[in-house]
Amino acid sequence: MPARGSDEDFGFQGRTRVISLIIDRDPDGPFLEKDKGPVANRTPNGLVWGHEVNELFFIPRDPGIPGYVTVWSRSMLKTLGEQYDELEKKHWQKVPLVSPRIIRPWPVLKLPIDHPAQIDPPFGAVDEGCEFEHSDCMLYRIRADGCFNGPPKFLSKKVPRRCPSNRSEPCTTRLIRNNSPDDSGPTLQGQPYEFFWCEHFRSKLEGKSHDDIADLVAKTVYDMSEPNVIADHIGVRLFKRGAAPDSSNASRATSSPCTSQEMHVDSEAAEKPEPNKADEKPAADLFSTKGLPKLEEAIPEAFLPDILLVHDPDRTTQHASNPNEPIKYRRVIYPLPQLGVEEANGAEERVAHLHLRQKSRLGRGNHSFVYHAPLTLPPPLSAYSPTGQVTVAAKLAFPCCSAHALLHNEARAYSALPEDAQHEYCGYNIIPPCYFPVPVVPIAPKFYGFYLPVDKDGKFMDEFALHEKEHRRCPGGDSCRVPWISPILLMEECGKPVKPHKFTMDQRTECFSLILRLHDLGITQNSFFVRNILIQPGPLYLPPSMRSYKTPSFRIIDFGRARVLTYLLADVKEADPDKRKEAYKGVARQLHSEMHEEEKLARGQLLLEFCQF
Repeated sequence: MPARGSDEDFGFQGRTRVISLIIDRDPDGPFLEKDKGPVANRTPNGLVWGHEVNELFFIPRDPGIPGYVTVWSRSMLKTLGEQYDELEKKHWQKVPLVSPRIIRPWPVLKLPIDHPAQIDPPFGAVDEGCEFEHSDCMLYRIRADGCFNGPPKFLSKKVPRRCPSNRSEPCTTRLIRNNSPDDSGPTLQGQPYEFFWCEHFRSKLEGKSHDDIADLVAKTVYDMSEPNVIADHIGVRLFKRGAAPDSSNASRATSSPCTSQEMHVDSEAAEKPEPNKADEKPAADLFSTKGLPKLEEAIPEAFLPDILLVHDPDRTTQHASNPNEPIKYRRVIYPLPQLGVEEANGAEERVAHLHLRQKSRLGRGNHSFVYHAPLTLPPPLSAYSPTGQVTVAAKLAFPCCSAHALLHNEARAYSALPEDAQHEYCGYNIIPPCYFPVPVVPIAPKFYGFYLPVDKDGKFMDEFALHEKEHRRCPGGDSCRVPWISPILLMEECGKPVKPHKFTMDQRTECFSLILRLHDLGITQNSFFVRNILIQPGPLYLPPSMRSYKTPSFRIIDFGRARVLTYLLADVKEADPDKRKEAYKGVARQLHSEMHEEEKLARGQLLLEFCQF
């Protein structure tokens, strides 16, 4: 940590995310080696993490040299065990120590709750904040259908976290829904149970006294963060507001509901989802984006389209087929399949529909067009919209060879990004060399697949791969025009280019942290200009109508020129082991140098030249 001068000199001016706590060491404590601290609670990126800014602090590496510090987290200190109990009482009393969790965007994807392919958390589950979501007894609140405009409504039946079917898997106090609630079964105060305790929880009650069982049940009910709950040793019942039951022989929750009242319409108001009247109206215009939600959730691999039928009457893809018939595309994963090989016949394929129109163009880059496109999801997946569609950003190449090369390279870069790089997590990371805490936000838009056209026989039509060698010496730009059908890259739409001069220092640092995290993954973006950093109102777990630019969300886009270390090393063809090892070192050194230059560029673009890190 640098010697503290004025706040302006060292980039503290106007900041709220500043580490202010310095921990005194035990004089007999061990030396803390660099980059060898306890793993403790960290995000999947492996960086130091704290749930709140005040859970991050400076700690001397050497107990005898107070000024020789590094940044640790509360969970790391607990793992070390040095003076933790004393410090917890002083700084974090009554604040639970929690692990990172994914913050889910406002749900727009939909699947019947009882569908066998349903996931956990289920589609449609609203993120209710860390106060609730860290509880293993969380009951998910699911969006009701037919509430596309106005305040959201919710299904009356809440969904518990899934109890592992394998008894050896970890499970802490979860519930199983009573699927046959009738008067013939067990009851609680004369009414059927809504949930039974799972076998894992029941095993905790075995052999305990009546008082101990009551205490454990009461504590568990409290952790559910539900105000209208009663329970006993068998299970749980929810009751409606204004109908408080006799609580003489059952435990009852006393916690208050979430403060975001706008999001929590009483479930009683949504016991019967509003009927979908789409069938009573004229046929919907599937090319229209009006009233469609923007897809911000990740689509699990098991639900991603295998086949994309592209409806393209304006020929935005450069196809020469009948404009009234869809063009068939297939999702591919790097390394690309061999050209001319017929599609493998396997399980039933998931088919989605993409609707493209020239008038829905979002923007134009140096080598590509991006369209705001309606996507009809593969059944049984649907969306909370009148047509069941969502909108995505569809990126298509210009009709020139270099544009196709860049789009292919961008798809390779997205394939190299780990899943956690496209998720938001609660809490804050420390990303060296920056010692200011930054939110753990996605680096890039969510990636929904790279799609290549196929012919009527089901064979790939990737003209770029077929003719790549012929075009390696082309000068670039649009000088070499080609009649190839464009591949399609589908991703999340993430807003508009940033204007750093309007940002706080915290916001500029947050943008800069994205390139640092990208470099940690061994990837350079190679075009880090403000036009390629997007901003949108947030936070994204709220409905769009409740978001604000006061709490923005940022993303890096345009990976057409990206360089990925793993791919560069794979391209080394040296046969001799010693020469190959030297070649690997040369590749790594070159990429490291490029990262250094890119960070200098990023500082300039984000107006961070004088922040002393």
